Amino acid sequence: MIKTTVYNFVGEETKQAEMSDKIFKVVVSPKLVTQLVNAELSNKRNTVGSTKTRGLVRGGGRKPWKQKGTGRARVGSIRSPLWRGGGTIFGPSANRNFKKNVNRPQFRKGLFAVLTQLLEKKNLHVVTGITQENIKTKELDVKFKAFCKKVNIPTISLAVVISSPNKSFERSARNLDWVEVLRVSEITPYRLLKRKNVLVAQDAIAAIEKRFLK
Repeated sequence: MIKTTVYNFVGEETKQAEMSDKIFKVVVSPKLVTQLVNAELSNKRNTVGSTKTRGLVRGGGRKPWKQKGTGRARVGSIRSPLWRGGGTIFGPSANRNFKKNVNRPQFRKGLFAVLTQLLEKKNLHVVTGITQENIKTKELDVKFKAFCKKVNIPTISLAVVISSPNKSFERSARNLDWVEVLRVSEITPYRLLKRKNVLVAQDAIAAIEKRFLK
């Protein structure tokens, strides 16, 4: 077990918490982390671009003129890619599949590596009393900024990990563009790495260990 400082939501050190070596002190594999991030980004892609080949464009079934004797260049269809209104050669298709599969052991190993890296670089902080009930967005913004100033964290980009759904707190934080609230069931290597710092509720540590150390 490794120990880390636990803060209250005011930014004061309250105690030391023990965390599992199997999650927060593992060998970091940059190659695996990159693979997981690329897989998640790839799975988010939408096939927006779509074109039609000469076979998909409506019309053009009849040969415009006979093959020989006209003096014109030979052509088999008015939907030839060389003609205006014709098909597209090697254009993008909506049938492209960007999905990449990641197995469960790989995902766990990569997630543990990211959590280890964040803790080693002091970009991960354990906090108590972070899930405020019935708090306004403006008040929550002030509290987050005050906490970051006290703990010396830049107020640029922040991920907050909570153990279970808290609709009131999540709704209040939704309008803060620099804060992203994640439930334990939603954390991924990419979603943690895209934020500069991560605040983890103390009860979320136990939830992470329970969920991923099976």
